[in-house]
Amino acid sequence: MPLRFTRPVLTGLLGLGLLGAMPFTLAQASPEALSRTEAKLTLVVTDGMLPKELRRIKVTKGDQIRWRVSSNTAGALHLHAYRLSATLQAGQPTELAFTAFATGQFRLEWHGASETSAPATGHHAPPLAILEVQPR
Repeated sequence: MPLRFTRPVLTGLLGLGLLGAMPFTLAQASPEALSRTEAKLTLVVTDGMLPKELRRIKVTKGDQIRWRVSSNTAGALHLHAYRLSATLQAGQPTELAFTAFATGQFRLEWHGASETSAPATGHHAPPLAILEVQPR
């Protein structure tokens, strides 16, 4: 089975001059593995909101996503279409890790602990953020 490294790892190995000592060639690494990146992000929900600069999160299909999420109040976070959710307690961070497998724009929603389910009309509140997954 060929070794697979992400682009940042390969770049680091090349920069250190270590790649030549490795027992494989770049041709052995799949193009998909070379193009994947890891997107780490810290999301701090304050009173049910994110800072404006975090309300649109852009990634590329295939990226490995890792979010560290915390809130000053208890609540639930969920990402539409990805079937991801997390229940948060005030001041206790949690982590969500997933692969961006579907392209499009997806709502990241927050429901405070005092909120009940969606209104009877079926309308959602404005999203906490939008995850935008672009094709490769």
